[in-house]
Amino acid sequence: MSWIKHVLLDLAVTVVIIIAVLTGQAWARWLVWIYTPFMLLLKVVAVFGAGLTAQVKRAGAGVPEWFYHLLYAINVGVLLAFGWWLVGAGWALIWGLSVLAERRARR
Repeated sequence: MSWIKHVLLDLAVTVVIIIAVLTGQAWARWLVWIYTPFMLLLKVVAVFGAGLTAQVKRAGAGVPEWFYHLLYAINVGVLLAFGWWLVGAGWALIWGLSVLAERRARR
């Protein structure tokens, strides 16, 4: 469980997404609206940037692959369940790009 410290930001983002959709807090909505395109950009760079793929692999060292799938599934599910279609689609794309980046990093 020493890998938990590597995923604190990811856990925090999931909590903020849940807060945003359940309470409608303005600060949480803004964080979700800003963080989602930022993550999309990072994932696109990770997939298409050859040198960054190895860094992505090293950054998540020791974190089980299923954990990220669980977080992304929660994020996408919560967003879509509460009608945040565009942001939910963004997180589904982030999830798919993450899978592609992981596959490239394994090679």
